[in-house]
Amino acid sequence: MNAFQNPLIRIIASIAVGLLLILYPNAALPTILLIIGILIGLPSLYALLIYLLSEDRNKLPFPVLSLVMLLFGCTLMLFPGWYIGITVYVLGGALVLIGVYQILYLLTLKKNLRSKAGWLSYLLPAIVLLIGIEILVNPFSATERVMVITFGAATLLYGITDLIYYIRLK
Repeated sequence: MNAFQNPLIRIIASIAVGLLLILYPNAALPTILLIIGILIGLPSLYALLIYLLSEDRNKLPFPVLSLVMLLFGCTLMLFPGWYIGITVYVLGGALVLIGVYQILYLLTLKKNLRSKAGWLSYLLPAIVLLIGIEILVNPFSATERVMVITFGAATLLYGITDLIYYIRLK
């Protein structure tokens, strides 16, 4: 079973990421982009090296996608500031989708499970949804630090909401 299919692993990861974003907002977004660049670049570099070191190189097509992904990973690592503007929209959109998904999930629960979940379960997804909408409406009204803290708080709320679902519905 995939580790991220376990609800407790997702809850712990959400709470940990949320706390890290809140506690270290100045370093969080560039560090996340650096890690993503490494995670994209290394497999691409590996695929290119396998191709270049292969004896059947003439029979195999050149891995163009690996080259493009390697360049993308390198630009993420070398120029994270340029991607921060794009990342703000992605984070806002992700928060909107998470909030909508959690509200729809609560609405699809059977009535007796919904009463177990409690009113707090509706409040937290609504807050996540509103934070996402605020980020999308005013993406650059706040500084990068405030934006990262906001996303950290929303991620933390997501983890807490999942924890409440997990405890109450078990």
